[in-house]
Amino acid sequence: MLFENQLNLTIKAFFFNSETDYLPYYKNFSFDVDKNMLIKEILFMIKEKNQMFAYPEEDLIFRVNNLVVTGEEKISEIVNKLGTELKIDPALEYRSNNGLIINNHDFMHQYRRVFERHNASKEDLAYYLTLYPVHYASETFNYNREYIGDAILLLAAKMVNDGHHAIEEILTDISDEFNGICCCEYENNVFNGEDYTQTIENLKKMIRAKKNKLSIADKMKRTCLNKMRKPIEVETLEGANIALYIGDNKEAKLIHIAETKKTISDIGKLIEFDMATKRAGQSLMNRYPSIAHQKAAKMMLQAFDNGAEVLVFAKDEDLIIFEKEIALIENKVGREINLALISLSQFKELSKIPA
Repeated sequence: MLFENQLNLTIKAFFFNSETDYLPYYKNFSFDVDKNMLIKEILFMIKEKNQMFAYPEEDLIFRVNNLVVTGEEKISEIVNKLGTELKIDPALEYRSNNGLIINNHDFMHQYRRVFERHNASKEDLAYYLTLYPVHYASETFNYNREYIGDAILLLAAKMVNDGHHAIEEILTDISDEFNGICCCEYENNVFNGEDYTQTIENLKKMIRAKKNKLSIADKMKRTCLNKMRKPIEVETLEGANIALYIGDNKEAKLIHIAETKKTISDIGKLIEFDMATKRAGQSLMNRYPSIAHQKAAKMMLQAFDNGAEVLVFAKDEDLIIFEKEIALIENKVGREINLALISLSQFKELSKIPA
């Protein structure tokens, strides 16, 4: 029996030891806990159950349901936002040496590489150290492991705003054609973390990053593939499996989500997927199409592999982008993505809901 301040948590915890394991694996745990406990205390409880579980004693960060936490968050806050079924992973899985212990040498390596020659101050370094969780929460690492990291961009923005004497050199250093700001599509993946979207967008405007335009060969490939890839027509939504892509459309999040999801459930089946509220390469299509197509494919394949037949876009501009790029997106992953793509207004028309 649970007492008033207790919660029952179902935990799926990450295990991996680079010296003994070929692949990572998960083990399941169930705990009755006091809701005022800190989430890091769960790690100790897992360790008591299984000595193979490992986590760092210092610089503790890890992921809970794909959001980076420091361990100081209360379980009550975690549960309020994420529920009682929690998946615990390292901050970046591919950097795991042993469980949640990661190789974090890149964090200071990037700082030294970009800023030490520009005489960054002690204050600048102190600020950068506070961005440790932000660095490993960088969405772009999922698509480019050599990316410099969001923390580097934020420190650059601070130094520029502070009027540093080497502004042009700093902007040049973060503008690497392959691994710099040009491949950043920022997402706030830190639990209760500050949102730096506008800071990074302002930095991009300063840099005016060179567009990585499609080559003539790629343009010809797009034309040929688009001719082969015919749009999937939708005559009715009745009984269909329908996914809703919201992306960064904050207006849709506030106004349309609940009513649209209810309508989907009334006429068919609502298909949920993780990237429904995440950016999927829209801002990178002209500047970094390789990553843009990876992100777009990941989003669409999540919906498709979860059983969706129709993908509704809450934002018309997103639909236009993905309809234009669908052939190259499919080509990037070597798979057909047999989804009908429609706008929110088309959905309302097909479902007989007044626009």
